[in-house]
Amino acid sequence: MNASDTWSGAPVLVPAPAPSLEVGIPSAWNHNGKSSGRLIGEIDLAATPPAVRLARSYVRELVGQHFGADRSELGDLELLTSEAMTNSVLHARPRRDGTITVSVLHVDRYVRVEITDGGAVQGQPRTVDEALPAGGRGLALMKALATDYGTCRGRGGSSTFWFGVGVRDGWRLP
Repeated sequence: MNASDTWSGAPVLVPAPAPSLEVGIPSAWNHNGKSSGRLIGEIDLAATPPAVRLARSYVRELVGQHFGADRSELGDLELLTSEAMTNSVLHARPRRDGTITVSVLHVDRYVRVEITDGGAVQGQPRTVDEALPAGGRGLALMKALATDYGTCRGRGGSSTFWFGVGVRDGWRLP
């Protein structure tokens, strides 16, 4: 999906990568700098404030459809997606094509959301605690609601902030 495309609200499913031996670890990264687990969906959004709402809706619909969870069960996931995406839009550079990528993975009994942007504005790598500015509520929410979270710097200066939320009882595991 191109950044200029209008998202219809329907999840865009992409083929899952090959299984990994690291699936049981919620914060596992393989040796290529990519997360392990099963990719549920991925979308590129223009690095603009309206992208925050689109990312939140995309993650909610995708996870709800994948796990059979209803909207009332997805509040924490939506809130954390909104905070991470807002931070990326406001405090990071977009990737070279002007987008931010939102990836959703199923890792063991976790849903993992990854927000990949062009990295810190000054070109400095961000630490986990710097990934969400202290002046906002993002870091406090991540600490309170996420099972795990962190950052990873990619090739070309890109940065991925990720967080995991446990799959709740009653969600259908595919």
